[in-house]
Amino acid sequence: MAMKRSSNLKLSEIRVGVIVGISFFLGALAIVSYGKVQNLFSKQVPLTILFDNVHGLNVGAPVRISGMNSGFVKSIHFVRYHNRQLIQVRIRLSAARLKDLSEETVAVIRTQGLMGVKVLELIPGDISKGPINPALPIPGKATLTMEKVLGKGSDLVKNLQDLTISIQGLMEQVRAGQGTVGRFMTRPELYDNLEAASKEIRRVATGIDKGDGPVSSLIHSKEMDVRLKKILRHLDGVMASLDDPRGSLGVLSRDPRTAADLRESIHDLAGILKNLGAGKGTAGQLLVDPAMGQKMDATLDRVNALLDDMKKDPRRYFSVQVHVF
Repeated sequence: MAMKRSSNLKLSEIRVGVIVGISFFLGALAIVSYGKVQNLFSKQVPLTILFDNVHGLNVGAPVRISGMNSGFVKSIHFVRYHNRQLIQVRIRLSAARLKDLSEETVAVIRTQGLMGVKVLELIPGDISKGPINPALPIPGKATLTMEKVLGKGSDLVKNLQDLTISIQGLMEQVRAGQGTVGRFMTRPELYDNLEAASKEIRRVATGIDKGDGPVSSLIHSKEMDVRLKKILRHLDGVMASLDDPRGSLGVLSRDPRTAADLRESIHDLAGILKNLGAGKGTAGQLLVDPAMGQKMDATLDRVNALLDDMKKDPRRYFSVQVHVF
């Protein structure tokens, strides 16, 4: 009887071990392919995505739309597309989520968790652009990999090192007394001059505040305040007269005929100056013709000589006759 009981115990232990092993295997299979299990009993549609690099994406990886599990990766293999070698990723997507995708949909590969599990993310785009065509491949968008992040980090470290070296060079120049800051820090007379200038500025400000000197008189004088207010009132009156269409200044500033006459006068003046510059007319020749200037100088010389001769001997040019009746 004892031997029979022992055999029954061993058979029960074997059965329990088999059940536990099968349960463990099914649980592990569900964990590995949880994307498939989730969508195993839902209607699915096939979609194709083209990538340059899948960055370790595996078959069975979950497919998400805006963070929601919506399918899984079916297969991954190389293809030739428009004379380019790309990686074709075929997915199975829940048919209920197909309406959430537009023709602008793109796919990216993201890393989830500390274990580096790869997830395929579909970015729907603008739904108003139209629904997605399942027959056309979805473009895959490149993602920022850890290598690129580390590369940018190394560039940042190098830039910080260069900045540190530059700062050290500047500090050495300052310690050596080079440059404005270096001279100011190493030469005490510059500091003394700055302190003296500050004291002088404070003295002048104190004098102005106390009412000493002409500047303080201008600031604190009530008479000057009255005059300034009077000048401002006069300016206000002039501006008001310009703004009043009934006044002379207002009429001149608003009358289109006045503006036309002014433009015509300016135009005529410009024509006269142009003719003078071109040497036209007597005045123009006097300005630009050297011969005309020489003739004018000779004429003036003769007139001056005639006047001098008349002063010396006026009877030669003037005679007075007296008739007595």
